[in-house]
Amino acid sequence: MAWIELPDGERRLLKGESVRIGRDPANELALLEDSRVSRSHAELHLRQGQWIILDLGSSNGTKVNRRRIEQHPLRDGDRIQLGGTTMVYIASEDPNATEADGDHDAMAPELTERERQVLALIAQGLTDRQVGERLFISVSTVRSHLDRIGDKTGLRRRAELTRLALELGIAD
Repeated sequence: MAWIELPDGERRLLKGESVRIGRDPANELALLEDSRVSRSHAELHLRQGQWIILDLGSSNGTKVNRRRIEQHPLRDGDRIQLGGTTMVYIASEDPNATEADGDHDAMAPELTERERQVLALIAQGLTDRQVGERLFISVSTVRSHLDRIGDKTGLRRRAELTRLALELGIAD
């Protein structure tokens, strides 16, 4: 059995093999109040006992644990963000037995050492050119690293990258 916990604490049991989520009231899980959620934003599919979330080409994207995804297998405690709404996936026999706020270190993006170095320098406020000079790499290589970090985390803005660096303990 699996549930989705909504921001207000309400838990919805996932039934059947497919659950569509979006702003349209016809969705199995309708998020009517969030204008940043697309009419048909995402869909949950049960495949061989595993729930998988799929983005349906939404305008603002779908994130799982702060990473933008197109398709992602869900694990207990995963945080699903659609627009401005964050929900928690709960995989448990007893919906009250889960620890959705448990240790999220396992959800930290797997960045290479060089990506971590670039991220740390971005968090210090350096420009792409300054990062390149410090690491003895070209500006295009810096941007390539930033693109890969963005692909892994779904984060592109420098403020978001700085917050990530702080959360990962890469920056002061």
